[in-house]
Amino acid sequence: MADDGRSRREARILPALIGAGIAVAIAVGVLAYAAGHYGERTKTVTTQATGPGATPAPTTRVSPQVAAGAHTFVQFACAQCHGLDGRGGVDPAVPALKSVGQTLTIAQLKHIIDHGLGASANPKQPYMPVWGEVISKTQVADLVAYIRAGLPAVTGTQPVSVPAGQGAAVAGAALYVRYGCVNCHGPNGLGGVPNPLSADKTIPPLSGGDFRGEFNTDAKIAAVIRSGSVIGRAPIVSMPHWGGILSKQQIAELIAYLKTLK
Repeated sequence: MADDGRSRREARILPALIGAGIAVAIAVGVLAYAAGHYGERTKTVTTQATGPGATPAPTTRVSPQVAAGAHTFVQFACAQCHGLDGRGGVDPAVPALKSVGQTLTIAQLKHIIDHGLGASANPKQPYMPVWGEVISKTQVADLVAYIRAGLPAVTGTQPVSVPAGQGAAVAGAALYVRYGCVNCHGPNGLGGVPNPLSADKTIPPLSGGDFRGEFNTDAKIAAVIRSGSVIGRAPIVSMPHWGGILSKQQIAELIAYLKTLK
């Protein structure tokens, strides 16, 4: 009797277990199909942010020297006069390097970088300043390699962005780096960059009592930013004209930043 009862219970339970197993198998199959089907329709795509001032992703591999030249090109504000990737368009007096890079020899390019070119008394006429006493021979060689390679796009070489809506001094601090002021006048305007034939042998600082005494008004600071100080040929480092490059607002923002320095 006990065996008959057990057999009847197993007969009732077995179909239920089989049905549950079939249901689970169906559910797993549905989920697997859904995952596979959805995976076929969606793909992960990695993109690089673009926008004003952004450099597109490189389409070809470049040598370490060319990559270094691209970074130096942005760090020393070459891009702010010659345009991103040397495309030009910033000012008629400044050539697009993509078009002239192949017409000049390596020696000619090095000489122009070291000694400058086209100095003018017109504050709205940009010119190539002297870089020989500011950047190293290695950096010059890197720049020449980058120019001779056609100034290819290199990731991570976007100029510093200028924050909006955070006040003039914040924007000015970013402009100070973006336009290469930091390379000659030092972080926080502390100076110290060599200028061998100048009176004190260095590029003047933009902070401290001497600077504030000589440039004691916003108008005086704005004037020297616009007109620069062409005081001779290489190896004298001279202040380039920014009057044709920087807007009135940008000059005012730079002044606001300089006034925060100690």
